[in-house]
Amino acid sequence: MKIKKPMTVKPSGAEGAGGAAIADRFKLDPVDANANRNGTVSKKSAMTALIFGLIALAITITLTVTIYKHWEFLMPA
Repeated sequence: MKIKKPMTVKPSGAEGAGGAAIADRFKLDPVDANANRNGTVSKKSAMTALIFGLIALAITITLTVTIYKHWEFLMPA
């Protein structure tokens, strides 16, 4: 395999410590001190999540009972 673009390597100590150069890439954005710290969820979103959770629970129970009944049917065979 041939490298098409030559890589330039800076001498150690040119930018400071190597760990500091890597850490600069992952800096977090400053936090807004005036931002609302209370996590608020509207009643509509909470109700929607509850309804979808109950639907998912009903589907899970239905599939579990169906698989169990199918297993019961196949056991005597």
